[in-house]
Amino acid sequence: MMRLCRWLPSIDALWSAVVLAGLAFIISLIPLPPNDFWWHLKIGEIIFATRAIPTTNMFAWTLPPDAPFTYGAWLGELLLYLVYRAGGLPLVTFARNLLVLLAFWLVGRTARERSSSWRLTAPALALAGGMSLNNLIIRPQIWAFPLFALYLWLLNRYVAACSSARSEAECRIHARWLLPLPLLMALWVNVHGSFVLGLVLMGIFAVGEAVRTAWAQGGGGAEGHPDTLSWRGVGALFGVGALTALATLANPRGVGIAAYVVDLLTDRPSQALGMEWQSPTPSGIANVVFYVSILVLLVTLSLSRRRPRPTDLLLMVGFLWLAWSGMRYVVWYGMAVMPILAEDWAALWPRLAALPARRHPLNLLLLLLLAVPVVLAQPWWVERLPLPETYWKQVWRDRSVGPLVGRETPIAAVEYLRAHPGGRLFHEMGYGSYLIWALPQQGVFVDPRVELYPYDQWLDYLRIGRGVRYNELLEQYGADRLMVDRELQGELIRALEDDPRWEREYADERTEIWRRVR
Repeated sequence: MMRLCRWLPSIDALWSAVVLAGLAFIISLIPLPPNDFWWHLKIGEIIFATRAIPTTNMFAWTLPPDAPFTYGAWLGELLLYLVYRAGGLPLVTFARNLLVLLAFWLVGRTARERSSSWRLTAPALALAGGMSLNNLIIRPQIWAFPLFALYLWLLNRYVAACSSARSEAECRIHARWLLPLPLLMALWVNVHGSFVLGLVLMGIFAVGEAVRTAWAQGGGGAEGHPDTLSWRGVGALFGVGALTALATLANPRGVGIAAYVVDLLTDRPSQALGMEWQSPTPSGIANVVFYVSILVLLVTLSLSRRRPRPTDLLLMVGFLWLAWSGMRYVVWYGMAVMPILAEDWAALWPRLAALPARRHPLNLLLLLLLAVPVVLAQPWWVERLPLPETYWKQVWRDRSVGPLVGRETPIAAVEYLRAHPGGRLFHEMGYGSYLIWALPQQGVFVDPRVELYPYDQWLDYLRIGRGVRYNELLEQYGADRLMVDRELQGELIRALEDDPRWEREYADERTEIWRRVR
């Protein structure tokens, strides 16, 4: 009976289970916008069919077909297609839900091991999950979330175990926690460009622990000093870090992957025009939670009796700076810093952290009840949920293309184009992604491969969408057909309605198609 009780969840763990279940339910309901998913899916299909990674434009009629383009996330795209091939969009959506839940479970494990309390882990998880909601759409990045969380957990595990080791031999045994990191990097470098963050984590832990050891021992040996790594333990971090850096070469571009990342991070159209590359403003749930987390972190640090370790300071400063530089980075800040916050809460409220973890069969029942709405929210059953009508207005319902596809996806309009092909099409950018997947022979004006197109072309795209000099610019590019979004390009539509040179040939509740009058 006692052995059975050990497998029962504790009331302490239920706190974090509630947060994870709530987060899993919300993640499962995130609609799929057209922008990023569909073109990645097409690249995965091409890689699968040709057994080769594309290196050129291929789809945009506004650029030469052989214009060079680097598909750095080729393996992430291939994996998306393989999952899609096995089970369609429902299985892809489920894979996203599972990967994100796994990532935050690992973040929770890290916070639990640092704070010794699932109760204190729960609010840290809630903050990390809440500020991530802007970054959880389906794209190759989903493969990187559990990799980042696994890096963080393994590094924390190693430092905690080796710091408390009673001998060098015991510390060497704990080095096993570092061994998977180079192998994981060989995967990460091919699924998404965020692999750089794995190197950042390795560098932060190596430098931070070296500083802590030097500080504790005045630059001498740290053997026998409590709560610090020995110099050999620090050396293991640097050694595995070097192997991890070498593992980044295990990609089709070799050392050229570094140039790809630099080019992406300095690409003018992406940095200047992409919303997710802009600093977060205090609007929207995710950004508000981000600002709240900063306030909570500052107050906690000012009250806590625990002095932050150099590694913690580097994680907080480095990832806060990263999050401040772009909304797409906020999710990484939440994963990296919230476990530190949980440990500071444990130092601030030690009695709460030390509460006994009582186990009872009723806890298992509660855990199963928490799982019910999460299961029902999965893509095979989600459309049966009695959700508010305001939610269902955001997605296409009962469509063969798949569940929870955003209303801004031009499903019916593309079917019209399939039946009435022809013309050089100007369209909303997100439409370009869906066109690449559903009707690649049509060709696109622009699409979410932002760095592919010149900055001036993006400025022209914005001018046309606002109805500014649109006839002049469309004639300059040779576009004679338009597929526009009523909500995003309303100014252009109003201009077209008063322009005898254009006539509407198709309209649905979201999309209109216009053609030039001969």
